[in-house]
Amino acid sequence: MQIIKKSLCIIISALMCLLFTGCANSDYSTVCEEKSGLIVPIIMYHGITESEKLRNKYMIPPALFESDLQFLKENGYTTIFVSDLINYFEKGTPLPEKPIILTFDDGYYNNYVYAFPVLKKYGYKAVISPIGISADEAETEKYRSSLWSQCKWSELKEMADAGIIEIGNHTYNLHRIDGDKNGAAKRRSETDAEYEKRLKEDLITSNQRIKENIGKTPVVFVYPFGAKSEHTEEIVRSMSFGAILDCENKINRISGREDLYHLHRFLRPDNITGKDFFINKVGLPA
Repeated sequence: MQIIKKSLCIIISALMCLLFTGCANSDYSTVCEEKSGLIVPIIMYHGITESEKLRNKYMIPPALFESDLQFLKENGYTTIFVSDLINYFEKGTPLPEKPIILTFDDGYYNNYVYAFPVLKKYGYKAVISPIGISADEAETEKYRSSLWSQCKWSELKEMADAGIIEIGNHTYNLHRIDGDKNGAAKRRSETDAEYEKRLKEDLITSNQRIKENIGKTPVVFVYPFGAKSEHTEEIVRSMSFGAILDCENKINRISGREDLYHLHRFLRPDNITGKDFFINKVGLPA
């Protein structure tokens, strides 16, 4: 009997070692989730262009974007919305084994022309956060081009209605750097009260335009340029946003609901393959 007990202890110890060794090699195991938090990589895209001259760290070619989706599909990753992440923590709604979030900032027309069809092809989701005033101005634009135009509200609604695009708030008219103006950050000339009033009014306007045209109020706020001030998060949170996206190139290890207000994203540049980007830059296990 003693020999049997000793053998069982050895077997159990060996299994425990295997479990914790697996945790060191795979961020997505149950053990790892308990130890370091839920791992959710978030990728930040901007524009997609066929023009070689316009390629840069914010504008990638269509083939490169599709290669990203191919890599994710081949390696078992599932795209989710930010609202799915919120529901996981607030309602216990299950998430897929390997969740990942794809985001597009600014709402360029080329997102509709190039990204939307490829996302449909792969059955993948993404979050698009348009600049509100740019979507308004696009409605009266006479000449449209995937090189410079922004999405119209009707195009954003079409993508949202397809069930694969979630719309975020990227401010209505604060997406600029000019003098002491830097996105949603406080201006040097403002008092705290003036700043709070200005920021809230802008975000309310953006929420209203999105609600009027898309049919849903956004649950996620996206910092323009990643710029913020001491009280920015406090102000945004007071407006009932469920999550905030920044521009820090870090993996997300989410241990609780509060971490959703500090979600980091990896900028996807144009000069690296999908495999190299996801494995070597983002750190995903293939």
